[in-house]
Amino acid sequence: MRRKKTRKKPTRKVLITAAVSALAALVLVAAGLLLVSKWPSRQIEKPQELDHVTISRPVIVGEEILIKGCLFELGIPRDKVSIKGRSVKVSVAKVPSTAHIRKAFADLEDEEGVKVRQDEPSRLKVTMNGGTWEILFSATRVQKETRARIAIIVDDMGQDMNIARKLSAIDADITFSVLPQERYTQDVARYLHKRGRQVLLHIPMEGNGKNPGQGAIYGDTDPAQAMVILQESLELVPHAKGVNNHMGSVVTRNREIMDALFSVLKERDLFFVDSLTTNGSVCRAAAEDAALPFEVRDVFLDNEQSMDYITGQIDRLVNVALSTGEAIGICHPHQATYETLAREVPRLEGRGIEIVRVSRLVDRHY
Repeated sequence: MRRKKTRKKPTRKVLITAAVSALAALVLVAAGLLLVSKWPSRQIEKPQELDHVTISRPVIVGEEILIKGCLFELGIPRDKVSIKGRSVKVSVAKVPSTAHIRKAFADLEDEEGVKVRQDEPSRLKVTMNGGTWEILFSATRVQKETRARIAIIVDDMGQDMNIARKLSAIDADITFSVLPQERYTQDVARYLHKRGRQVLLHIPMEGNGKNPGQGAIYGDTDPAQAMVILQESLELVPHAKGVNNHMGSVVTRNREIMDALFSVLKERDLFFVDSLTTNGSVCRAAAEDAALPFEVRDVFLDNEQSMDYITGQIDRLVNVALSTGEAIGICHPHQATYETLAREVPRLEGRGIEIVRVSRLVDRHY
């Protein structure tokens, strides 16, 4: 009968080895736990909810260059553009049309965040990067060569508003002399002043037998009374800057009366234009003694109510001006005069003639 094999007990050496291995494993585990405990913990941040999300527009770079580029598209030279801060002044012979301006700025307007606004034909506003550029176009009148200057005075105003409107609509600096005691005296004077025209008092004076009208000074008027009449007449014509005589071939010969009248004008800082209805006028000598600004008429334009005649007299006035540098013409508010002036005055500039208010010729000498 076979004998059963018996299991051998572990030897002492084996037990020692196992114990050492187990101890080493425990040491490793403990070291690992220690390292993990000292490792900085990383917190997982929850995403924050944004109440408002602002998406910023792209910044537009080179604002001034962009503005200049648009102006270049309009054909405006660089030397005609003046820039100070965000204010741009453009000097041109003629302001471009609204359509041309908007077309030149169309590409800039297409940029995100740019607004272009044109409230007036000559003013443009461009907003970008939170600021506003203001562009102002101004027309500079091209100065043509001027060879001579003339002043045209229309006498006998104040009797009719309609002719005042028509004459003042002529595009020239015509001067108007208003009678003091007519139906529309004050209305006409104020209207002409509002239209930018120079106004004179047309003082009635005794002439060659015809009735000079209301508020007249006569050859036998006392000089002191003549002064009162002149002062009252000046009060009746608003905005009068000077005086010329209505008729007056008798009074302008009277040195005593003219001295008295010129003392009033000198005190009021006014001037006198002698209509020169007589070759015996003493007005120039009296004005020189009084140191009063003074001038004299050169040509009557409409002694005959014919457009051909008036045209010829305008030519005569131009010839005087070309010869002496300046001349003064006097006319009256007749229909033929109006039609001739409306036709001929625009042509004078092309002949090198500048039409000026009469005070500019008076001031040239005083």
